[in-house]
Amino acid sequence: MFSPSTPSAARVRRVVLAALWPIVFAPSASAQATPETRLGALEARRPAGIPEGTLVSIRHLLDTADRIEERHPEKAPQWRRRATRYIESVEGGTDPYPLARGEIVNRGYRSPVSTIPQGYAVYIPPDYDPSRQYPLYIALHGGSSNGNLFLGVVLGNNMDWLTYDQHVYDDFTPRWSPDWIVVAPTGFGQIMWRWMGEKDVLDVIDDVQRHYSVDPNGVVLGGLSNGGVGAYAIGTRHSWRFATVQAMAGAPSWMQYVGGGLREVEDDAIRAWSGMDLAENTFNTTFRYYHGRADGGPMRPRFVEEFTRRISAIPGVPVNETWYDAGHDILYIVHRHGRIYSGLAETRRDPRPREVRVVTGDYRAARQHWVTVTRIHDFPKLARVRAVVEGDAIQVETSNTDAFAIDLRDAPAPAHLAIRVDGAEVFRGAQSRLGQRVHLVREGDTWKLGFPPDDGMRKKPGLSGPITDAYYDRMVHVYGTANAAHTDDLRDAATRGSRGWPLWAWDLRQEVIADTELTEEIARNAHVVLYGSPGDNAVLERIAGALPIRIEANAVVVGDRRFEGNDVGVRFIYPNPLAPDHYVIVQAGVTPGVVDAGNKLAEFLPDWVVYDGREVRGAQRRAAGRTRMRDMGTFDSRWRIPGAAVAPERGAGPDQDEGSSEEASASEVPTLPVPRAPAVPAPPRRFAAPSDDPAGPIARRIARLVPSFINFRATIPGAEWRDEPEAVWSIRAQSECLDALADAGVPARARPELSNLVASPVELLGPVGGVWFRMTHEERALVMSCEMAVRLPALVAVIAEQGVHGIEVMSSYRNHPRTSFHTMGLALDLSRFWTDDGWWTVQDDYEATPMQRTCSGRAPRGARARALRTMACGLADTHLLSSILTPNYNEGHRDHFHIDARPDDPRVFVR
Repeated sequence: MFSPSTPSAARVRRVVLAALWPIVFAPSASAQATPETRLGALEARRPAGIPEGTLVSIRHLLDTADRIEERHPEKAPQWRRRATRYIESVEGGTDPYPLARGEIVNRGYRSPVSTIPQGYAVYIPPDYDPSRQYPLYIALHGGSSNGNLFLGVVLGNNMDWLTYDQHVYDDFTPRWSPDWIVVAPTGFGQIMWRWMGEKDVLDVIDDVQRHYSVDPNGVVLGGLSNGGVGAYAIGTRHSWRFATVQAMAGAPSWMQYVGGGLREVEDDAIRAWSGMDLAENTFNTTFRYYHGRADGGPMRPRFVEEFTRRISAIPGVPVNETWYDAGHDILYIVHRHGRIYSGLAETRRDPRPREVRVVTGDYRAARQHWVTVTRIHDFPKLARVRAVVEGDAIQVETSNTDAFAIDLRDAPAPAHLAIRVDGAEVFRGAQSRLGQRVHLVREGDTWKLGFPPDDGMRKKPGLSGPITDAYYDRMVHVYGTANAAHTDDLRDAATRGSRGWPLWAWDLRQEVIADTELTEEIARNAHVVLYGSPGDNAVLERIAGALPIRIEANAVVVGDRRFEGNDVGVRFIYPNPLAPDHYVIVQAGVTPGVVDAGNKLAEFLPDWVVYDGREVRGAQRRAAGRTRMRDMGTFDSRWRIPGAAVAPERGAGPDQDEGSSEEASASEVPTLPVPRAPAVPAPPRRFAAPSDDPAGPIARRIARLVPSFINFRATIPGAEWRDEPEAVWSIRAQSECLDALADAGVPARARPELSNLVASPVELLGPVGGVWFRMTHEERALVMSCEMAVRLPALVAVIAEQGVHGIEVMSSYRNHPRTSFHTMGLALDLSRFWTDDGWWTVQDDYEATPMQRTCSGRAPRGARARALRTMACGLADTHLLSSILTPNYNEGHRDHFHIDARPDDPRVFVR
């Protein structure tokens, strides 16, 4: 035992070393920090000469290490160590990626589709020289693989297919060293290169071209198995990007792969991805396809034989098929064990071909070389354009095409030229008069120079549907919180949806928020997915009146058709009323369970599908096919339900004119008490219109229907109720009302065919008292009940006092929802007012005052706001209207005044 006074030499050394360790041997502060912290510092202040893509790539490496830690605990440290080495290199001022010559490394980029950085594997030659351009080979992986593994396989690291999933995150050393840049995307896993998978391929090509020296005319697309399916699809949809396409052991058409028994709308959705139908696009591309005679997998040899028969019938498109006495794994046979690259280099892309052919049913793939289809007549049926430079003219043939564009920078056209479309000359003169890009549009049976129309809502590039068209951009999944008992289930449903609706998605995560967290900024910059059953989702309630499909307590209503049941649900896509340049996707059902079941809907979908939750709870399918769906369909070119009597009014706010229980959004929370509502009046014992008059049965139907409405007006704080017996009125006989309308000088004509719920319907034909009216959608007639029309002179008298010469009506009669006085022609939504000072708009000029009563609080500060409030309160003083709802009522009325007239009801409501 040692005495403290006589320490041993060893003990002395330990004490001295302990004292000196923090000074002499401690790692630097940067080395002590975590890789994430060090990378964050570099992202905050990126060193000179370091591309942003390098930092995003390192972030991808760290993110991957975190995500694979549980499933691949032995591989995660390798990815983290690699990221740490790269961080050290960047901290020293050097970009590590250009130094990785002759290696397989992983890069990343930020995709709008997912919150997770997307990765791809890349190889550059050992003697890579950034001063020269290199051909680029894009390799699309098959099943159970990712970009990292597949690039290792493509460059010589062969292995048993059955063990693929054990090696997806291995480090690989190339066994072959082609003088090419070789890249393997991951494509969001096993989505099989559709939608966000296709976008990943195109984004990876762009990212590679940003960071390496690529020959744009030497890009080759190749894929095996699932990747072969992708090569057939992407290689025909975007043929113009590639010098050569190699489709190996794939199915040429999704129509074949999915199988038969499809509805027409499913055929249309799938055909836009069918290499079989798009093969003519390969006119200027060397398209090669390879298959094994003994292939026993889902990619049948007979599929390829059918493709050969189809392509043989296309003039000018050669058949480049190769068969092997082999099974499914033909990668090394095709690649000749790494010797294929010299042969591929002999084929070059022609950047300015004399003839171009475009076949498309999808605006995401509507370009080939210098021709782009900008409007498809019968979308999404296939459109076709063939354009040829012949002498001094560009000759164009079209079918199912309403507009297209020619990029003259890439067309080998003369300085003076003619353009002929479908046999008629559209232009002749100097090319310089046309600029770089000339647009042509069909008018009837003729063509002219010009742009396609953009009046009102139309299907167009970026806003065309189907549901899958949203998969290319940022999507935010919004669950409802209005019913606390449903919130957790809806949050779970939104979370499952945020991981991607296509089968077998990897590395795909999208934002999930509550309905209370949705902001205008998010709506302007993302597609919004709304989850809820009736009354659950405040955002859905807010915009429901502007949507063509609605969800009720036990039904989904599509136009004039009801689909009832305890398990009915719907998913549909539509331009977002809150942000018209983006989509809203509604996934809703009569219960939260049905909403969640919608996450199992088939992959290929049209614009809407009404489903039975019991039918979609099993294994997810590629297409619904023989699965029983209640309804499926595609909106027409103006986003209307084909055959529906009246399309919804855009921007109409909540579909119940009494509003939802949602409070008006404001920085202050209303604290005023909810006033006691007057008693609901008893049904009338007598009716003014006899039962045998055309208006008689309607008056009686309305009297039975209205008491079943929920009285949302009785839930609003600070509202003003008046009980005015002199305001009671009754629906008159039709002739009596029409005579009164004529006596009042209101120009109108009868519209007896309008609805069996509108008493004496009429269409307004001209100004009333010198004030004109128009619909927001000017192509729509302004129709209403005669009983509302006879009130227009009084309305005009109030509003004209403020200098108004014209009124824009957002919504008058509409056929939905059941609980709305709009369905009776007894309600109007007034959105804008034309004055000598220009337009006054409720949305921009009204000052909402949720903490005070509308007509008895302090006056608004702005002159326009004061005038608008005076109008609203003056309308209430006419004693001719039952409801005057302003933006004070709730957020759904932020952009219009809603007024209605309720028969046999003495109650007047103002808010």
